[in-house]
Amino acid sequence: MSRIATEYHYLNYPNDMLRLIQNGLNKGKEPKKILIAGAGMAGLVAASLLKQAGHYVTIVEGNSRIGGRIYTVREPFSAGNYLDFGAMRIPNNHLLVSEYIRRFKLKTNRFINTTANDLIYVNNVLTTSARYEQKPDILQFPLSGWEKGKTANELFLAAVQPFLDRYQNGTPEEQEELMKQFDQYSMEAYLRDNPYGPSLSLNAIRMISILLGIEGFRELSFVGIVTNIIYPIFNEDAVFYEIEGGNDRLPYAFLPELGNELFLNEKIYKIIQNEQCVCFQTINQRNGQIQTFTGDYAIITIPFSALQFIDFEPYESLTFNKRHAIRELLLIPSVKIGIEFKHPFWERLKVGNAISDLPTRFSYIPSHNIGKMGPAVMLASYSWGHDAALWNSLSNQEVVHYALKDLAKIYGSVVYQEFLQGVTFNWSRNPFSAGCFTLFAPGQKADLGDVIYQQEGRMHFAGEHTSTFHGWVEGAIESGIRAAYEVNRR
Repeated sequence: MSRIATEYHYLNYPNDMLRLIQNGLNKGKEPKKILIAGAGMAGLVAASLLKQAGHYVTIVEGNSRIGGRIYTVREPFSAGNYLDFGAMRIPNNHLLVSEYIRRFKLKTNRFINTTANDLIYVNNVLTTSARYEQKPDILQFPLSGWEKGKTANELFLAAVQPFLDRYQNGTPEEQEELMKQFDQYSMEAYLRDNPYGPSLSLNAIRMISILLGIEGFRELSFVGIVTNIIYPIFNEDAVFYEIEGGNDRLPYAFLPELGNELFLNEKIYKIIQNEQCVCFQTINQRNGQIQTFTGDYAIITIPFSALQFIDFEPYESLTFNKRHAIRELLLIPSVKIGIEFKHPFWERLKVGNAISDLPTRFSYIPSHNIGKMGPAVMLASYSWGHDAALWNSLSNQEVVHYALKDLAKIYGSVVYQEFLQGVTFNWSRNPFSAGCFTLFAPGQKADLGDVIYQQEGRMHFAGEHTSTFHGWVEGAIESGIRAAYEVNRR
């Protein structure tokens, strides 16, 4: 159990938050008009809780859809096919999102995160995950001394397990102190000059970076990458699932309750605050009309990267520290490339996902429609950080061309024979987020951690960037609960 700071005291995660989902907020002293900027999970959760508590909510969303960075694409794929270009896997120990999935009676599939038949293509060597586990030196990384014969996971755990043991066995206060103590370390600096365990050579760090997916941002915060990326995703005991039919079925399950309070295509360009109210000034993305929404309080879930394009009036509406947090907080680039093939050739070849040092980096076979005849969609490439930036200079046609070229080196020429169409989504080019997920740079937790979520007058802030679960739907939900709790107590 951990403690989530609010403007008033602490909420315990997950117990207090689960109770709020199940039982709702206490009725406020009097109904308030609440504006919510953004119809992602943070905004939808906050709106649902506040409406149930008797408040009047208005959700203002600039996009033509809801869900934020939960984004399922179905067209132009063949009927029944889809791909989650946003959040694609849900850890089974993320209890808040699991509670909402249970609440809405949504069906789930096991997400195929890893298999023994996964392929690895690194240093021009093609092998399977199982073979690599038996003979790690097959990838021909020139490792030093004790590092030889060990997998990337083994080397990484040798370096960070002492930290993880202290973190996982600590009280919430001890965990917070550890986070602050190691906040100044980048991932690379920690691995090179390890204060607890063995330090690693540059080539060991290179192998870990490629196989554990941190090559694109190993200069960022050690504690952030360990707690938000490596441990949740690459932990051998991790179990993931997905929502059957697409993960966007979760945000859309809120529509029967909130549809009348939702305004789409209303992009906020100015937020005005005074002692009595908060106003959103918007421009409609379809007809260009200007509109003003007014409320007693506001919850702003827009990622700070996109929030930089919104004017705040008066200037003093935001404190000096909040303005700098908005400017400095990182939202990591990410690119996904989906390719539809005539048949799921990977089932015939009995192969799974792929990791490579090619630009495609990570590829995932679908976890649904297994054994179904006809076309199937593979996540041909998932990259983040600097790795994702590689794709920025290319047209969509070129992106698909190079993705197929990489896949052919891994799966063979069958990818050309079976190719139907490709779709790409670059989160850095999404005007409603200007990036995909949050990670701290070294020192930012100490400098910005408390500032990010703190209210500014009548404005409260939510979204995964304000949470303790950066990069996960769980963080968005956690922050939505916290912000709704804060507003309800005013």
